[in-house]
Amino acid sequence: MDLKTRDFWITLLNKERRANKLQNNGRFHQKITSELVATLRPEFPSESIQINLFGSRILGLAGPDSDLDIYVDIDNSSTIYSTTVTEKVLHEEKVITKALQNNRSMWAFLKKSGGKRPVIVVRHKNSNVQCDISFTNSLTYGQNKLVIYIFELQPVARLMVIYLREWAEKQQIKSVFRSHLLVLMVIFFLQVRGYLPSVFQLQSGLSPNVGPWITTFCKLNLYDFKMNKIPLNADQTRQKLAEFFSYYSTFNFSRMIICPYLGREVWRRELKYLMPQRCRQFVGRK
Repeated sequence: MDLKTRDFWITLLNKERRANKLQNNGRFHQKITSELVATLRPEFPSESIQINLFGSRILGLAGPDSDLDIYVDIDNSSTIYSTTVTEKVLHEEKVITKALQNNRSMWAFLKKSGGKRPVIVVRHKNSNVQCDISFTNSLTYGQNKLVIYIFELQPVARLMVIYLREWAEKQQIKSVFRSHLLVLMVIFFLQVRGYLPSVFQLQSGLSPNVGPWITTFCKLNLYDFKMNKIPLNADQTRQKLAEFFSYYSTFNFSRMIICPYLGREVWRRELKYLMPQRCRQFVGRK
């Protein structure tokens, strides 16, 4: 799907329609959600269990082989944030893993990854879709809701990411330029070009809701920022993608960072001084 080919626009729209179908498959999402709750309920009989779906399928970016990301909130713990693995996290990881392994009719256990944000990977047998299950905090889930809203503000952004996902795969650099990075790069590019507000502007006046972080946002319109929506057509999409490649071809990655929070270019050495005081202790941590 080269920018210069005649079928560029038709091919891109076909991929968008495929992503839309995966995004809006409510019956499929409900099936996985209900079966996961049924699997976990015996292990957490008195706690509330909330299943939240996110990732490329929910963002409307996915292809048929895309995984489904799931955030499991046990007992309304979504506001809890920790930089270390707590006893509660270790307990939940053990219990959830065992429950999935024991329910072989619904789930095929694949693996689990440790670290500060454990993820349990299974395959939903009925749909043959890989599910990456996390349960430590709601940051990523909240960030996904913000990205969905930004895509609604400036729909060309989602088309650009869909195109770039395939471009990265054809260039065999998909493992480096993963979907979340491409999303950040596209949003930032449109911000510095004056087509999207900063995250700071969208969160103005809001209070932290997950540790020191804010995952909520104000639903404002582009005209509130005196910005215009980019027309959705072949010429405009092709032009914005060409400008995207041109912009990042000269971006000084060694000294500057992509910062959608501020929506402008930031020197690496200045980042910690520009972040909110409540977040500075976490800047640079891994």
